[in-house]
This record gives sequence, C-alpha cells and structure tokens, in this order.
Amino acid sequence: MSRDRLRVLLVEFEKPDPAAVALGRVLRDEGMEVVHAGPLDTVEQILRTAEQEDPDAVGVLGEAPPPGLAEALNGVRVFPAGDPGKTVEWLRGGRSHTAGTPSDRAR
Repeated sequence: MSRDRLRVLLVEFEKPDPAAVALGRVLRDEGMEVVHAGPLDTVEQILRTAEQEDPDAVGVLGEAPPPGLAEALNGVRVFPAGDPGKTVEWLRGGRSHTAGTPSDRAR
C-alpha cells in the first residue's frame, strides 16, 4: 500500500514535552499525517504503538531516541524531534516554507 502523505508518529519519551503539539501542527501544515501518541515510558510501548499506527517516521521528544529503537522498528526513520524547522527539513529532505510561521490555528 502506498500513501500520498508521510505518516509521522510523535512520542514523548519518559517525560511530557509541551512542544509536541506545536510540532505536530507544523508537520500537519506541511502536509504530513501526524499521530501524537503522547508520553510513553518504555521502548516496548513505542514499538507496540508504532506497530499499530504503521508510521513512516517516529519523532521522539523529551529525551534522545532510545538506543536500538531504529533497528527494532526495521526501516522506520527515527529522529529526535526538537526544532520544527530542522525536523521538517530532515523529513522532507529540503527547506520548509511554513516551518517559520505559526499554525493556522495560532493566527
């Protein structure tokens, strides 16, 4: 099955990160499908959630991605989700035209 839009799973690892909602909006505004899983405490929880959601990429907020997560997800890109502009550039492979502007809901 082929998707038209990149599907991104956002996970707050070990501690809540208020930037997750803002990042999710930026990614959505860039045309990506975003699933915000919220705070998860273990690698096992991340793996189970990724299995259910079938993402193309997993963004980890709060802490660095746990060691071995990328290998366990077998082909799914795993990235530390911090700066929205850099995250969009990394996911898209190019510069974002909206990452520097607020979401439509924030205007």
